[in-house]
Amino acid sequence: MALKSAQWNSEAFEMDINERRDALRARVRKKLDESDEPSEEDELVVQEQEIIMSATQNEELLVIEDKNGLLALASSLIFIGSVLGIITGLLLLQGNPTDLLGNTLEVDDVIDVRGIVLESESGESMDGVTIELLEIESKTILQTATTNSYGYYEFENVAPEPHTIRVTLDGYKIVERTISATNVNQDAFTLTIGEGVIQEDETTERSGWTLENAVALSTGIALATIVAGVFGLYSAVGARTQKRYRRTQYFAGVALLSRGFIVFGPFLILCGMGLMVLAKDEFDQPEVE
Repeated sequence: MALKSAQWNSEAFEMDINERRDALRARVRKKLDESDEPSEEDELVVQEQEIIMSATQNEELLVIEDKNGLLALASSLIFIGSVLGIITGLLLLQGNPTDLLGNTLEVDDVIDVRGIVLESESGESMDGVTIELLEIESKTILQTATTNSYGYYEFENVAPEPHTIRVTLDGYKIVERTISATNVNQDAFTLTIGEGVIQEDETTERSGWTLENAVALSTGIALATIVAGVFGLYSAVGARTQKRYRRTQYFAGVALLSRGFIVFGPFLILCGMGLMVLAKDEFDQPEVE
């Protein structure tokens, strides 16, 4: 009887151990299963990291878009300023320099030539001085005039070609001056006391800036203005395509010479150049190769 009781107690003890072991295994397995699923705290951390990464990416995109917007604005300003410069150059050429020169140089068939005679020392006008209009080659006297009380003389219906004017008065040196006869009002004659002849050549003495020079300069400025405006267009394209920062800036600098409507065009181009400086990093080649 005692043996059976001991055997029963031994079996009960083993069952209790097995049950506890199974229960422990079940709890461990449950813990492992729970550890595979993220906790609420882990999920919050992951979501926060994703939000930060998304915000960073959005900020980077906004910065890039802002810089691209600056370059687009810079390109537009340079383009407008350059177009104004080209228009200015075309307006300068619109006057047709050939017609202007032809109309200005057109002279009448005959002109009236007048002038005054002065005494060299006192500077006072001289009355009664004989003035003769001569043909250059033959020295033939074509017209004769005498100065009035104010020292003035006048020849009427003179052919617009070179002539010689001879001024004579007793006790004074004779003055002979070759004129082109294209100027109505001649330079004053000054008589000095003495004998002899003073030769003057107005056709060689008159030199300097002429109408032809002025027209040529105006045409050159107009062409240079147009060329500078074309450089500005290239600069605008470079800013739009973000190609070669320094070359684009150099072209914009040349475009300043286009002088679009005096100062308005250059002001727009300068603003565009300043915006390109702010967005310099967006160019493919910001430095010289």
